[in-house]
Order: sequence, then C-alpha cells, then structure tokens
Amino acid sequence: MEDSLHFDIPVQQRMRPVRRVRAPQRAAERPELLSAEPINVYHWAAVALVTALMCVVMACAAGTPTLAHAAGFTSAVFGALGGALVLGGMLRAMRLQRSAQSVHSSDIKGT
Repeated sequence: MEDSLHFDIPVQQRMRPVRRVRAPQRAAERPELLSAEPINVYHWAAVALVTALMCVVMACAAGTPTLAHAAGFTSAVFGALGGALVLGGMLRAMRLQRSAQSVHSSDIKGT
C-alpha cells in the first residue's frame, strides 16, 4: 500500500522566455499624448458641488445623529473644495485676461 503513494514522474526544466529589448516610444509616435485635453476646472467644481448637495440630502435622511454629522461634515468639505475650484478658475481667467490686455496694450504702444 505504501508503494501506491510513491510517484516517480520526470520533471522537465522550465525555460524562461527570452525578453526582447524594446525601443522607448517617443511622444510623436503616440498621438493620444499630444492631443490631451486640458483639465476643465469648472467641471470638477460642479462635480464637487453636486456631491456636497447629495451629502446634504443624506444628512437629512440619516437615521442616526452620527450619520447625519458625518454626512454634514462631508458636505462641508466638498462644498469648500468646489468653492476653491471655482475661485481658482475665476482667478486663472482674470490672470489670462489681464496678460492678454497687457500684451495687446504693449502692441498698440509699440507701433
């Protein structure tokens, strides 16, 4: 009976596949990297503000005071984040407008 549990099976050595060396791809070969869209700050501000609104609704519908407090705190965090994003987008737009006006006024003065 002890011989029935003894198996003498020959095992072949495992060979590792040969790795080929890849040439690094340049950005010109990958057009999806060149046509990347800029981040829309107002879109993410809207997402944060809608999330804050949903957290307010959850705070009102929460069954326990602890859940209501947690949802209210989360709503405040997302509201602050959305407000900061809107403020950042407005400041960026004003900065771009001011730099465009200064370039335009220097062109007028220079000619």
